Amino acid sequence: MIEELHAQILEAVDFTAIDKFQNLIEKTITRAVISGEDNPDITSVSFKFGDFLAGITPFANSKGKENAYDVGSQTILAVTNALQFELDEGEAFLLFHLRSLGKFRKKEAELLKELKGLWGQWPDYQMEEREFSRALKGLMRDKFIQYRKGSIHLNPSFVIRYRS
Repeated sequence: MIEELHAQILEAVDFTAIDKFQNLIEKTITRAVISGEDNPDITSVSFKFGDFLAGITPFANSKGKENAYDVGSQTILAVTNALQFELDEGEAFLLFHLRSLGKFRKKEAELLKELKGLWGQWPDYQMEEREFSRALKGLMRDKFIQYRKGSIHLNPSFVIRYRS
């Protein structure tokens, strides 16, 4: 199952240093070892989301810094689609923007203000305020971010379980 995920992601992206990107994918998407789990019908996959976001920047910049947000967002979409998450382009753009957040928390209003400036350059990813709030709650349910009391923090890694 893991090999198919890696192959699906690699087919969906277009980078010149595909071997280095493959290394990043193999380090961040692995089989999760969970003690006490003995059900052969369930496959557990560990996704080190923080490491993935930290490593994606050079690949996003490979087609020029002016295209980094577009390339990075499309790469996130390719990975999340392979992992069977349904994200739209605006949510992927939001996650790509949050990659530099690190261990710090960010307030929703502050993030929205930053994004409004970026949406002027990339209007394809623009969201209305209500849509933005819904996107944050969706990303929280999917475990990409931790979102409490208007404060946002990236979830560094999580386990996804698939039934065979």
